[in-house]
Amino acid sequence: MVMVSVPVGTGEGAGRYHRAAVARNMARAGANAAIARFPVLNPVGSPYVRRIPVGPNVTGRYSVTSRKAGLGIVPAPPSGFEEYELVSVGGVTDLSDGDVRIEARIRYGQEYGVPKARIVKWEESGPP
Repeated sequence: MVMVSVPVGTGEGAGRYHRAAVARNMARAGANAAIARFPVLNPVGSPYVRRIPVGPNVTGRYSVTSRKAGLGIVPAPPSGFEEYELVSVGGVTDLSDGDVRIEARIRYGQEYGVPKARIVKWEESGPP
């Protein structure tokens, strides 16, 4: 029998790790929420923002901005599809330096009469 154990920190280290994980999950949730809303876009410079309580005295938040991708995309999307650029920033209200940022490119259009979104690019940056 093999047993694997992962040390669980206590105190401030564990709290910071938890908040960083919440920030990453909030950024991912924001990106997925925006993809689910396509083709609805907020006006340029007007992010889609949500705050969600995630525990005692901890509130997660995400802010998503999306826009149609510029011309000159190589290769061009298939006919009937458009590409969008999406930026989602997730964080925790009391961890200002722990924001996670996702930059994504989404191809959206109708395929056989059914709306379809495909993630072409997905990059995450921020604390581990």
